[in-house]
Amino acid sequence: MKVFKIKTPWYTAIMNLIGLGIAFSIFLILMSQVWWDFRYDRFDGGKDVYVVESPSSQEGLYGLYVVRPVIQMVADSSPEIAVACDYIFKKNDPIGILQIKNKEGQFETVFGSNYAETETSALDVFNVILTRGRREDFAKEGDALISESAAKCYYPDRDPIGETILFELDREYRINGIYEDRNENESMVNGFLIHEGERDKSLPNRNAHTCYIKLRPDANVEAVREAVGKVQLGEIEKDLRITQIHDSWFEKHIDRWGTKDGGNKLLCILLTAIAILFLGIAGFNYINFAMASIPFRIMDINTRKVFGASRSSLVLNQLFHATIMVGGAFLIGILAMRTISGTAVGSFLSWSMTPERNIPVICIGAMAAIIFVAIVGLVPALYSTSFQPALVLKGPFALSMKGGGLRTFTIALQYILSFIFILCAITLQCQTSYMVNNQELGFNYDRVLKMDSNVFGNIESVALKLRDIPGVEDVTKGEAPMQEDLSSMTEIHDKASGNVVQYSWRAIPTEYAKFFDLQLVDGRLPFPGEEHVALVNESFLEAVPSFGIGKEIPHFIGSYLLGNATIIGILKDFHALSFENAYSPLVFFIGDKWNYSSIMMRLEPNADVKDIIAKARSIYGEMMHVEDEGIETSFLNEDIKKLYEREIRLTRLIRLSSLLSFIIVLIGILGVIWLDTRSTRKEIAIRKVNGATREEIMRQIGKKYLLIAAVSFVIAAPVAIAICQRWLQHFAFRIKLPVWTFILALVVVLWISLVTVWIQAWQAANANPVESLKNE
Repeated sequence: MKVFKIKTPWYTAIMNLIGLGIAFSIFLILMSQVWWDFRYDRFDGGKDVYVVESPSSQEGLYGLYVVRPVIQMVADSSPEIAVACDYIFKKNDPIGILQIKNKEGQFETVFGSNYAETETSALDVFNVILTRGRREDFAKEGDALISESAAKCYYPDRDPIGETILFELDREYRINGIYEDRNENESMVNGFLIHEGERDKSLPNRNAHTCYIKLRPDANVEAVREAVGKVQLGEIEKDLRITQIHDSWFEKHIDRWGTKDGGNKLLCILLTAIAILFLGIAGFNYINFAMASIPFRIMDINTRKVFGASRSSLVLNQLFHATIMVGGAFLIGILAMRTISGTAVGSFLSWSMTPERNIPVICIGAMAAIIFVAIVGLVPALYSTSFQPALVLKGPFALSMKGGGLRTFTIALQYILSFIFILCAITLQCQTSYMVNNQELGFNYDRVLKMDSNVFGNIESVALKLRDIPGVEDVTKGEAPMQEDLSSMTEIHDKASGNVVQYSWRAIPTEYAKFFDLQLVDGRLPFPGEEHVALVNESFLEAVPSFGIGKEIPHFIGSYLLGNATIIGILKDFHALSFENAYSPLVFFIGDKWNYSSIMMRLEPNADVKDIIAKARSIYGEMMHVEDEGIETSFLNEDIKKLYEREIRLTRLIRLSSLLSFIIVLIGILGVIWLDTRSTRKEIAIRKVNGATREEIMRQIGKKYLLIAAVSFVIAAPVAIAICQRWLQHFAFRIKLPVWTFILALVVVLWISLVTVWIQAWQAANANPVESLKNE
């Protein structure tokens, strides 16, 4: 009897390695982000640290900020609280709030620094370890500490101890100690700690402080929670609650004043599911390819049995090959982490992907690889060695109906996952585009050039000079209408309703509302030079109905109360924050004589942008005494896009995942078709001998996969809708799921699948039927 040994084509091994390599790359990259989030604020002693939260003006939300007098009240509320502190941190400061001395003794602005305004007790709360200096050296306003990495960065050639830094332009601090670096995924910064002294301790209305407490070991958390909840300062601070510091990172019902700080547990679960699904898809593909090769290796395997090879040795041999394949794919994944880190793709995530900074993730990946080998290697190995040699050697062999059903199921699952990825990617893209490109923000930001620095002053003379530049249509001072956060907030007590309402306030010049075309609902805009008046938005009036036109509200500038301001107009609500946030109460205090750092120019349609920017920077720098590198210029529409960096990164990530998942699915389709066309080669040969044309055979093969794809789409669509709707609920302003996204996903998948199927079907239909029948 002649035994035909047909070797598995080399390209199947290459495709298997590509699919596995992509899967492990995605697994390691996504798990690095998940590890970053789930390890956030898990420092030594951190399990006993809690953050105090106060009710927000929006029902159901809590804020991270309180007035400073409350912090001591919280500390005294329960004997279970070991220590409390005020801690206000800023990471990657873009405006240069800090200045350090150079070798010549001149102060230079530091951009992108990390700093925190805090007090001595923070060293105990966050378990800060001083490598130089004493705890007593950080005890009063004017004292500062620096981390080890910041010391090396900012003072590479000299000792930072004793150096003077300038904070907020006029507050000098002396560095008295160095503390041990912290992990990057912690609230405690690696940078500068600034002692705030007695600042705001007696101010009961500046809601701009954050209270952290550390409980005693084995403290009764519920008793502390009850005690803190009873703390009340007048009608302003009450109904406080505490949340464990790590849990606070994931807390959804936190009003962070529009900032993007905070993790998303649902996103972490989604990324973990995607990572595991990629391994699952690749595992199905590996099993499919392995099962596809069984009909052509089965005689060789059972011939070895006849000559004395044990089943265990044959299984171990196949496991060895699976280990080599998976090990190679795992190394590809580690190499991908190294290659992608620092690239545009790496910017999709908020954490560095370099292998040395993700050792725990690599260990998790190695364990996953071992489990992967045990599953995908054993299944085909045990199956292929389970047949009696006599049954196999006496005649032709083909895979069972049961095996064919399993392969159909796996390819259908791959289609389903591919549809879900594509539909989610399109939805995310549509929502992000809606936010970034939406023209209906409630104000006119067209052709607005923004110029800013860390230097505040009366820049009216600068504005007058900028108006004379050819191509400049109009100029105003102050911050942009749409920002990342509402950094200046206070509260007001509506005696009529008894409600205490938080609102954001901003200082603007008289021409501001006209410059941005803010729409009046009632009242009037301010006159030039008018002071002690205010504009409020519709949300403010809705929250505090008794404060209408003609009423007076407390007038703030910075942290100082200047008296009362009269409300002269009601503005139509506009988007002061990103589309993630609903409209919130907002007050504009009017004043032309206040100090500003930002200035904005509206350019004419055909203006010479480069020339205007050069002249404007020169004028601003000369008149405000700012070095050129300390001046930031950008168009307002670019700043608005930056508000959605996290959504843009997520969209790109899902889009990339969709593409890669579909590549793996196509590899799986190739494997299944390769199996089908070879396991049915006798049937195809007989059809050709009986007169079937090449086109008829191709249609017969393609029809099966079109049916699988159609059924998979029907299953995938409602799952994708549920996922997308859940994600869209995160935004106060969102799109409706467009029908065309589903049509596009179906057309794309069907078209690519048909091309792939017909390539394989073409090869099968063109095979020599005589050879197929002879081998059978």
